[in-house]
Amino acid sequence: MGARLKKPALAQSVALAIAIILSYAFASVFVYYPVTVNLSPVNPPIKFIGGSNANQSDLGGSNTIGVIIGPNSTSLTLYLHPTIQHNYYRDVSRIENTDSKAYYITVRVNTPAGLPSGSVARLLIYDAPSGGSIAIDVNLLTTEDTPTPPASPVAIPAGAVWRIDLYILIPEDSDPSGTYAEIQLIYSPSDETPPEVPP
Repeated sequence: MGARLKKPALAQSVALAIAIILSYAFASVFVYYPVTVNLSPVNPPIKFIGGSNANQSDLGGSNTIGVIIGPNSTSLTLYLHPTIQHNYYRDVSRIENTDSKAYYITVRVNTPAGLPSGSVARLLIYDAPSGGSIAIDVNLLTTEDTPTPPASPVAIPAGAVWRIDLYILIPEDSDPSGTYAEIQLIYSPSDETPPEVPP
């Protein structure tokens, strides 16, 4: 005959069995609390506008400096036709702060341009439509944020208009092909480093 469990051991076994049963029971309980999220969209305070050289003549026959601004002025597509050596595109587009307060701006390169070794591709944002100094200098050949963290984003003041230029250098001994860079202009009333946007 098998040995009988003593009373303390039996009590422990029963307690363990009850604990296991209860743990499964608790795992299937769900409690629902109501949460209301109210969304009240507003007009975008930061907008793209055309620069003085938007859609003007470019290099190579009938090419133009293509500047396409989205219907709500919140997206920008540029078509440029640089050649070998140094190319400078001035005032192709502008960034306008239409609000009564400042916003902090970061530029994020998600997809870098694929130019030959030794090339340079920079998007330069000046803090004035004509003249001014460089507020943001973006390297279009690498994936990064500008300003690079932990540096704080740069503030565009209320009512300000900033100019977008581009500088492209393609080495003489190279054979470049078409490429593109995908970037984001990120703005916020906070000077924190912007988070990654979920996919």
